[in-house]
Amino acid sequence: MNRLSKIIICTLLLVFGSLISHCHARENIANRQVTDEAVWQPGNTLVLMAGVLSWQDASLATYTADNRYDQKLYGILRQRGVPSENIVFLKDKKATLAAIRRALQKLLTRSDGQSTFMFYYTGHGERSEDGSETYFLNYDCDTEDLARTGFSLNELAETIKRVFNGHKVLLTADCCYSGNLNRAADTLGAAGIDTMVLSSATAANESTGEWTFTRSLNQILSGTPLMKCDELELTAAVAADYIAYNMACAEMQLSNYHLTQKFPARFVLTRLKAAIGKNRPHLGKYMIAIEDGIEYKVRIVDQNGKKCKVHYFGLDGEPDAWLDYTTLKPIHWKTWSVGSLIEVDWENEWYPARVLKREGNFHYIRYDDHEEIWNEWVAFDRIRDHS
Repeated sequence: MNRLSKIIICTLLLVFGSLISHCHARENIANRQVTDEAVWQPGNTLVLMAGVLSWQDASLATYTADNRYDQKLYGILRQRGVPSENIVFLKDKKATLAAIRRALQKLLTRSDGQSTFMFYYTGHGERSEDGSETYFLNYDCDTEDLARTGFSLNELAETIKRVFNGHKVLLTADCCYSGNLNRAADTLGAAGIDTMVLSSATAANESTGEWTFTRSLNQILSGTPLMKCDELELTAAVAADYIAYNMACAEMQLSNYHLTQKFPARFVLTRLKAAIGKNRPHLGKYMIAIEDGIEYKVRIVDQNGKKCKVHYFGLDGEPDAWLDYTTLKPIHWKTWSVGSLIEVDWENEWYPARVLKREGNFHYIRYDDHEEIWNEWVAFDRIRDHS
């Protein structure tokens, strides 16, 4: 082989090697972008929070401001790296319709192609009489004229669709009928905005006045959930399962989880440094403790061998106690088959109803002689056999 041939071959090898390196670099960048797409980026997140525990409309029940878990959520978001200028937190009197609209517009206008938008609401949720619209009640709403004075989920969706420049949205709410955020999500999904919904209740159900949903969300985002978890990534699906379990056992309530078509179920909300619950397989379980023949619902908050530290529900001031796990028994979830004729408790009165469908331990029922808008999901604590 002459010298010229060697030079040509070496040159071709160098060019070919360069092309391979360039392709690998592009592949690595693409893979990193795909990975980043499936991981929450707090630094690129814009957040609107509205926490309303009292209203100027005297007909609305107020909530205690003690131990506000919405305030704790704000602190967790800051600790996770959401810039202070990227969060607007409107509390009580500051959460007027005008202020919510103004903050939503301002935050979304600042978005770019890398932005994620997160919305959180706690307070009262209400539906229109025909069920076509849902409102998250702002401080200055008039319950007699919500169409004009309330913040509607349709408005939320349309504003995000019109103004947001990013491609990922997280919608969360701790209130009645919060599952109607699914409609907003589907509106956004159709516009190419991948959306996740986590909420305390279904579209058909009221929600309890407890902080169980928000507290559970806080534990996921802070990496401190009470559960055994061998994986180091707390994904959207893990968060949904954790919230659903807590809402079911603590509140006897069916929570809501919804993803638009392209939102990844393995979207990572929190990465842990170490697995949770090592040598504590019963951590976070809800059980029944029996003392002097009386049953108490408890939750295991710590474990050392067979000894479990339990928290008592509904016993204010009762200290946590260490009990032997073998003395505890699981919650017995009674279920009825689809089509069963039953009676359902509504505000301490029993009404005849029929089971239309079932999801796990929850029953979607329709009351006899009532419109479909009254359909709801109920558990065994509100059901008895038809007499």
